[in-house]
Amino acid sequence: MSLLPRLARRQLHTQLRTTEWRALLLATWVAIALTTLLAVLGDRLERGLLRESASLLGADLVLSSSRPITPKRLDQIDLSDTRHTQVIQFPSMVGQGDELMLVSVRVLKSPYPLRGELVTEPVQQGEIPGPGEVWAEPRVMTQLGLELGGQLEFGYAKLTLTHRLLASPDRGSGFRSFSPHILVNHADLEASGVLAEGSRADYRLLIAGSSERIRQLDQKLRPTLADHERLHALQADQPMTGNALGNALRYLKLTALIALLLSAMTIVLALRRFALGQHTRSALLLNLGLKPGQLVQLYLYQLLMAWAITSILGFVTGYLLQAAVYQWLADLLPQSLPAAGWLRWLTGPALGLALLVLLGLPPILQLARIPVAHLLRGDPPPRDRIAMLLQGSSALLLIITLLAFLQAPAAAISLLLFLMIGGVLFGWLAQWALIASAKPLARRLLLGRLLLMRLRQQRQWHRLQAAVVVMLLTLLSVIWISRSDLLQQWQAQFPSDTPNYFVINIQPWEKEALDQFLDEQSLETELYPMIRGRFTELNGAPVQPQLNEKQQSHNTLRRELNLSWSTERPEHNPLQAGEWWSADSTEPLISIEGEMAQELGLKIGDRLGFDVGGVQIEGRISNIREVVWTSFRPNFYIIFSPGALEGAPSTWITSFHLPPERQQVSRQLLQQFPSLTLIDIDQLLSQLSQWLKRLADSSALILALSLGCGLMLLGVTLLQALEQRRFESALLQTLGVTAEQARRLDLLEFLLIGLVCGVLASISAEAMLASLHLYLLQIDPRLHPLLWLSLPPFAALLFVLIGLLIRRPLRLDQCYRLLRSG
Repeated sequence: MSLLPRLARRQLHTQLRTTEWRALLLATWVAIALTTLLAVLGDRLERGLLRESASLLGADLVLSSSRPITPKRLDQIDLSDTRHTQVIQFPSMVGQGDELMLVSVRVLKSPYPLRGELVTEPVQQGEIPGPGEVWAEPRVMTQLGLELGGQLEFGYAKLTLTHRLLASPDRGSGFRSFSPHILVNHADLEASGVLAEGSRADYRLLIAGSSERIRQLDQKLRPTLADHERLHALQADQPMTGNALGNALRYLKLTALIALLLSAMTIVLALRRFALGQHTRSALLLNLGLKPGQLVQLYLYQLLMAWAITSILGFVTGYLLQAAVYQWLADLLPQSLPAAGWLRWLTGPALGLALLVLLGLPPILQLARIPVAHLLRGDPPPRDRIAMLLQGSSALLLIITLLAFLQAPAAAISLLLFLMIGGVLFGWLAQWALIASAKPLARRLLLGRLLLMRLRQQRQWHRLQAAVVVMLLTLLSVIWISRSDLLQQWQAQFPSDTPNYFVINIQPWEKEALDQFLDEQSLETELYPMIRGRFTELNGAPVQPQLNEKQQSHNTLRRELNLSWSTERPEHNPLQAGEWWSADSTEPLISIEGEMAQELGLKIGDRLGFDVGGVQIEGRISNIREVVWTSFRPNFYIIFSPGALEGAPSTWITSFHLPPERQQVSRQLLQQFPSLTLIDIDQLLSQLSQWLKRLADSSALILALSLGCGLMLLGVTLLQALEQRRFESALLQTLGVTAEQARRLDLLEFLLIGLVCGVLASISAEAMLASLHLYLLQIDPRLHPLLWLSLPPFAALLFVLIGLLIRRPLRLDQCYRLLRSG
């Protein structure tokens, strides 16, 4: 081993005993562990839900339609030199005896799938279930108590469960992709009676072929798509993009940014303390003949050795964390996820190396320029524009590195701006509050006068220290409270009588009998007709040219809407403008949802045209309604007056509330009306609640690591503050102040700083939580008295405890030596 590596190893062995190097290693370890966790978990989710596009689609190209794909439409598509098949997917209730469950049904024709494979137990003999058979996922079997060979009730049909479905492609998009699935043969669809005219279903044409053939079909089909059709391709429009898992991962990454920034700040302060303590040693090494370049290599060797130690520990920790998070989410995932790419496992160590090198290089280069005269006069290294430029460039490169890793630039930049602006603001407020609160103490206590003098002398340091601590406490408080508070607030917006069951696909001939059944069960409900139609005209002309670019992308113009008609105004839809029509009105009138009217610039008196099954229907806007979509009652953008939609194919929809003790009513309903689709909203809300809880549990891991980073950062800042006060304490003790009084003065300062920072952090946290409530959850903000009662005392106690642990008392002889040394 050459001289420089041996010297670096010996010096590192000594440095590891110091507080700043231990903080440096811990901060780097946390950063590597967090980065490994998010990089590996993110890649597994991306590979499993996005990159495996062919398996997700079950084909190379998929034509999806909300209406049955007619033979005429198939004739328009040149399917030569391709393999193709059709799939119908819809939600439906299935059962065994008294047990019921909402599942996603896929009705199949052979061949299937065209890409990917079905994995079953026992291994399937054919491509799809045979007539009279059903394949079900384990969740269906567990909840219904089904065994292989058992009978599954599917509408009017009873199917034999022959295979357990372990994995499958082509799961569809939206919530149904996460619902448990069953596969049935197309030959059993008609006998079940679950799908009738007007039912909500997704009809898909799956196509597979050569890359060139698929590209030609893609280019040919896209210009011919009808309003109710969408085309999904491997490299273009993927149905799983923007799924809940992706949003959850982005939230976790944004939360991790806090911990990474805290780690970076801890590394900066630790390296700054380390560099200040190396002035004399660097000057001595340069005086003994070491060249500046060799000195830089010496310290870089130390950083690389520290990185090697933390990389191993961080890698192992990150692996264990991602395994734990995956286990939390496993039962909510549609299928098992593939292993992450090997490069993702190197992301954590690579980011750790970037942190150490980018943040460590500026102080190391400063040490290489220290004057040899420092040994005699104690001259510090010169500070010039080159050093400042190097520090700025390193900070900019670090921010770019973090943003590239997080892949959420807008949110990350917003958070960084908040930290910068908030840090400056709260630093000044804290300095003012410290001096204002110390003045009453100065009039009553001797130590109070000394404290006031110290606060005035150390204004710049207190601004920096308070800014760091306030932002740290704010972020940790928001993460902690949002784990439980936001979930409770979300659940609290639903009253106890909120409907928890929806009934859809009600055919016109079943309406009267269903009304009678609901009346007999004393269920307060109202049935609404539902017709699919697309908004196409405004005041007698095509709607698109009359709107601006933003309005043209409005969701109500990009899909078919559920239209309805009614004589009476729905009680849960108060009027914002206009008047409801009379029962004897003959003119086709329209009631429109308020937000849609506002965003599209529609007003009372405008005439709207809709394409309903190829028939053009027009009506005049008579009133504007407020619709609360979270009411879990049937709601519509557009309601027509009676008679306007007469003759259009329709189904009916209703919702009602069933308390837990009356759950048998739902079984009776499906036994009497097996073709209806009963959607258990409690089940959907429970699944969403599970997602939020699992997300909170996952963020709790990051919170714990963030708290560890924050404590390290706080310890390093207090250690620097105490080092600055050692000379002052030595001077006071030589002038007659006792060691106990000097200790009390330091602790009184820390106590006051903690209280002030705690109060300011409470204000800042309340402001951030109020913003989250108003703009993210759209619920009324509220105060958190427990935060105000606990955070200031906690911050004060934390400062005092850390001060007691790291403060080193001075004996009188040590004071003399410290003063003589200058």
